[in-house]
Amino acid sequence: MAIDPKYGKVTLEHGSIGEDEPVIVFRATDKLLPKVLAYYHMFCIREGSPRRHLNIILNARDIVVEWQSTHETRVPNSQNSRDWMD
Repeated sequence: MAIDPKYGKVTLEHGSIGEDEPVIVFRATDKLLPKVLAYYHMFCIREGSPRRHLNIILNARDIVVEWQSTHETRVPNSQNSRDWMD
């Protein structure tokens, strides 16, 4: 299990993340996510990430773009995060 500062505990079906390892969750409703993934892809290329990892990023971007084409997106905010509730 991992912990996202905004969403809390994150569970995984595949792989493992340390119980105390911070993670960040990006949702497809975030209209900036395709750009984030494009930049991440570029950074991974520059660092020499293997083709398989690069393909996973591109595939994720394609899935997000397709989803966004038929769903409402929004400007990112943290209005509903737990930090704001405290």
